[in-house]
Amino acid sequence: MITEQQLSTWANVPVATRYIHTHKQIREALDKYISHVVSKNHNYSIESSDCEIYLQGSYANSTNIKVDSDVDVVIQLEKSFSYDINHLSEIEKEVFKISYDSSEYDFHKFKKDVHEVLEMYFDTSIKFDNKSLKVPANTYRVNADVVPAFKHKKYERFISLNNKSYIPGIKLFNSGTREVIINYPKEHLKNCSSLNDRTNGKFKSVVRIFKNMKKKLLQDMKIEKDSAPSYFVENLVYNSPIEIFNGSYQDMLIKIIRNWSNDIKNENIKNYECANGQDMLFSDKMWDLENTYKFIIAIADFCND
Repeated sequence: MITEQQLSTWANVPVATRYIHTHKQIREALDKYISHVVSKNHNYSIESSDCEIYLQGSYANSTNIKVDSDVDVVIQLEKSFSYDINHLSEIEKEVFKISYDSSEYDFHKFKKDVHEVLEMYFDTSIKFDNKSLKVPANTYRVNADVVPAFKHKKYERFISLNNKSYIPGIKLFNSGTREVIINYPKEHLKNCSSLNDRTNGKFKSVVRIFKNMKKKLLQDMKIEKDSAPSYFVENLVYNSPIEIFNGSYQDMLIKIIRNWSNDIKNENIKNYECANGQDMLFSDKMWDLENTYKFIIAIADFCND
């Protein structure tokens, strides 16, 4: 079994300062150029205050480990938004439709404009990737995956403009395949923080341990690259019962792995949800059970060595 001292080391969140500077620079780029670029290209008005810029992923959630080098930054347009009204009544749908006007400024225009803004600010070539814009690292910033997105609202109620509720998310398109991508990073962050509070900080510490173990398994070629993305590992741990997060790290690892094994046997693992509360962990678009089983077996073997 891995020593408690080693697990404690892996549980710690590493100091990361360059990602803070990266986030700050991307905000400065939007403040300086977005209004000019959008007006020039489309004769449309957007101010930097119409965009919310925030971190997502491991840095935002404080589950990053030393191997994490890229930071994910969302640039979310607030002025135009996408929506899901499928859960509303027919009357609520009609009220919604007469409450908002459609906008001609679409996601593809927004992504191209943000790309131009970043190239102007950083004075370098920014890779236009299918899902993000790649800002390269230098001596004082880390690599950044900048994700332009529209705010997405999954409505639960719409009685009027002043009486409505929705689950906030983001919507973007894969520029290569045109696939629609809807994520809920704020819900993920909120729910992970809540679980971490209820476990006295143990949840995120354990996630960092499993991520470090995954790193070691990759180095030893015990699992295949991309078979267990860190986001999915985090969600796998999230589905552990809250009472498991007590005792030593060794105790918690044993209980979590045992719980996964039991849920595989009784097939309850198929009901695991993502921490955002909106997606199932296992589906055609998320993780597959075969790679999950291989990861859990590799983790169990690693702990028993």
